[in-house]
Amino acid sequence: MIVLVKKKRTWEFYPIGSPKGVLNTKRSPKFLGVLKFNEISDGISINKFIAKYENEEKLLPPSEAIKLFKSQVVFLTSRDEKMEEFLKSLGVEVRFTRICTHCTLEGDITIINSNFSYSYHNQNICKLCAEDVIKRELKLRGFDKRSYKNFKRILNETGNLNKVLSVMDPKFDPLANSKLTLFDRIEVKDDKKIPKIALNRLKIPQKFKQVLLDENNKYLLPVQYLAIKEGLLRGENLLVVSATASGKTLIGELAGIPQALKGKKFIFLTPLVALANQKYRDFKKRYEPLGLKVAIKVGMNRINAKEELKLPDSNVANSDIIVGTYEGIDFLLRSGKFDLLKELGVVLIDEIHTLDDEFRGVRLNGLIRRLENIFPSTQIIGLSATVKNPKQLANNFNMKLVRYSERPVPLERYLIFVRNDLEKRNLIRKLILKEFHTKSSKGYVGQTIIFTNSRRKTHQIADYLTRKRIKASPYHAGLSYFKKEKIEKDFANSKISAVVTTAALAAGVDFPASQVIFETLLMGNKWISPNEFSQMLGRAGRPSYHDRGVVYLLPEIANKFDNESEESVAISLLESDVENVNVEYSEDDLLEQLLSDICSKSLKAISDIHDFYKRFPIPMDLEKAIDEIYDRKLITINNIQNNKISHKNPKNKNLAIDSKANLNENEFITSTKYGKAVSMSFLTIEEGDFIKKSLNRPLSNSSSSKSSIKSGDKCLKKSVDKKEDMYSRIINIAMELEYFENAYLSPVVHKQIVNALKANFSTRLFSESTLDIISSGDTIGKLDKKFQESLLKIQIDFLRCECKDKPFCDCLQRGISKFIIDQRLKRNDPLDISKKLLKNYQIQTYPGDVFSWLDKIVRNLEAVKRIANAYNNKKAVNIAKKLINEIEKG
Repeated sequence: MIVLVKKKRTWEFYPIGSPKGVLNTKRSPKFLGVLKFNEISDGISINKFIAKYENEEKLLPPSEAIKLFKSQVVFLTSRDEKMEEFLKSLGVEVRFTRICTHCTLEGDITIINSNFSYSYHNQNICKLCAEDVIKRELKLRGFDKRSYKNFKRILNETGNLNKVLSVMDPKFDPLANSKLTLFDRIEVKDDKKIPKIALNRLKIPQKFKQVLLDENNKYLLPVQYLAIKEGLLRGENLLVVSATASGKTLIGELAGIPQALKGKKFIFLTPLVALANQKYRDFKKRYEPLGLKVAIKVGMNRINAKEELKLPDSNVANSDIIVGTYEGIDFLLRSGKFDLLKELGVVLIDEIHTLDDEFRGVRLNGLIRRLENIFPSTQIIGLSATVKNPKQLANNFNMKLVRYSERPVPLERYLIFVRNDLEKRNLIRKLILKEFHTKSSKGYVGQTIIFTNSRRKTHQIADYLTRKRIKASPYHAGLSYFKKEKIEKDFANSKISAVVTTAALAAGVDFPASQVIFETLLMGNKWISPNEFSQMLGRAGRPSYHDRGVVYLLPEIANKFDNESEESVAISLLESDVENVNVEYSEDDLLEQLLSDICSKSLKAISDIHDFYKRFPIPMDLEKAIDEIYDRKLITINNIQNNKISHKNPKNKNLAIDSKANLNENEFITSTKYGKAVSMSFLTIEEGDFIKKSLNRPLSNSSSSKSSIKSGDKCLKKSVDKKEDMYSRIINIAMELEYFENAYLSPVVHKQIVNALKANFSTRLFSESTLDIISSGDTIGKLDKKFQESLLKIQIDFLRCECKDKPFCDCLQRGISKFIIDQRLKRNDPLDISKKLLKNYQIQTYPGDVFSWLDKIVRNLEAVKRIANAYNNKKAVNIAKKLINEIEKG
């Protein structure tokens, strides 16, 4: 096969072998021939034939060229009348083809067709050359090479290399070229196998049915039909897995409300207090007119503070519907008060994929198992949008699987690369405005959720948007309850066009947004996981509000964290599927759950424990685990002899003896007072031991001493003042179970330090980079005088320690924590405490975080009180009660 290419006054001659398989394949010719022609009366004739080989050139007779023409298939790359006539005169059939112009520059030939060629500067080039151009441009413009696959996708979709390269141009307008930034579109498929059933046909109480009809619920959604088909209304346990806004919540109500109207309880469980509050409000408004009493159970939350909701313990026993957090209901079981939930009809577990959570998964698993054991006839329904292994999960909990994979509205996902923070924020502004001026067929304007990775950034972004005349609000756990509630209501009433929130609230409060923007793909100090990503993008688009959902990822070029670029993470997430949900027990987890099972009386006999725990893998021998909590005096083991109970420790039935338990299947186990105190307080075994030992240690009137005890990855350190009394000791115990975390350098100080050092660093006060910088005299000397005084005051008030690892010890964190408690005991409100920290130390805190931490301190003091009470330490009990009262009332 020979390819002839015209070059001004000459023709290039490429012999590239057999035509078989030549299409879209790069060929290296045996040599490069150069043909020069003479004009003659009836056309042209070969004047000179030069063959160029790798290391030499040969001048060959024209007859050699003619011989080759006649023996092979000849292709021209362009029309030329004289060359065509010349070939015809030789009896050679004239054929035409297209070649890659880039390949010829390297001396190669690639025959291309329209399906595998791309337009580039008015030339056609082959696929390999087009891809090489993209790789070269990516490198020149600073892109991560792993973002290449996205640009290759655009090339395949458009067939135009110029358009692909335009996306990399700093002047590229993503809003005017949305087709180039659209990563994919997830369509809604109408499943014709699922019939359209009118809600009016359901056999549910008429007054409940009327509530649903009044809310425009005319027909069952597909997942609701499938749930009913699988026995929702017949009491079957179900695991329902379908997309956000597909109608899962109503599935629980369809089962629970009819049971509540019959006198049985309906429990709605969520992982977050914020979501529990929202559902509590919704249920009160919707179902109290039906004569149903609605209660909320989310733990204590009894701190009296400005703009915070004070939630006293609801009367669970007399309620028909109970909205609670996992921990709120588990507390009732662990404390042995499960009789308050008698006549339990339905338990709905929202966000059941929390089972995979590193910190809460094991406790949720334990709660579900306890509910199954204590209330075997109760219907349990789990809901999730992100489970890859639903069959396994359903089998684990003896549930029937209901799975519906289609979204309720189409979802468009866009990927836009940005170069800096200013470009990103300007783009966010444009996207919000565009969406807010888009009205759906249902009559609703488009609203946006912006996910970012820190509370401070929610304020920075919202402030920027507000300056640009966009109504936007920051939303995070550090805000007061009433501020969050106002934002929720304003968003629901379309008074604001965007909320800027943290990724941690992805599964939290229900904002009916049509658009989700990922300002960053970090969540705290780690990249978003596929499951988290799925949860977050699922917030875009609601069938009752919108015609479609829109998601934008805005990775910043060259932004790296943990050796990965944000560009590559973005593409990986867009290509990812959700992950398996698995429950993994550590040894500490097993001991805590085993104790909780015994305290709740979910498991009563040794045989019950063996039967129960053989169902799933555990990290240690079960006999060893029982021995461990027995040795720690958390349980007592009793023999059954002639229908009479014989305690192995007859002198004190509340405390177990020190010797090993000689276990047999006929023995049953009960918790000691100490064991129940530990379990009710949601303490690990080590944390309970820490409190017990701290209470029992003699008070010190001499020099400072320290002791520590390890609990998992956490080291609990006990610092004793020179003249310590029981009052200060109990404060220290409660505080050191969990120090205050959410403290930051004020924005002005952080900005001054960044400008002075010409380097960025974390705003978090307790991060190593911040501690290193603010303890440096050179750094402090570069600040304004008033800020110098604030940082020096931090050193004087909180870092006058002699720790070897100063300033990386936890003395600063302990000092800030102690400051907050002291201020509260002086009756200061969380808002006032935050103001004092800012004024005196340039330390920024959010009142909601101070409020939440003080609530945790009260819980820790409750734990101290329970353990002290277990050992009849009346002095410690009274002091703990007094402290609880003082911190609650303020």
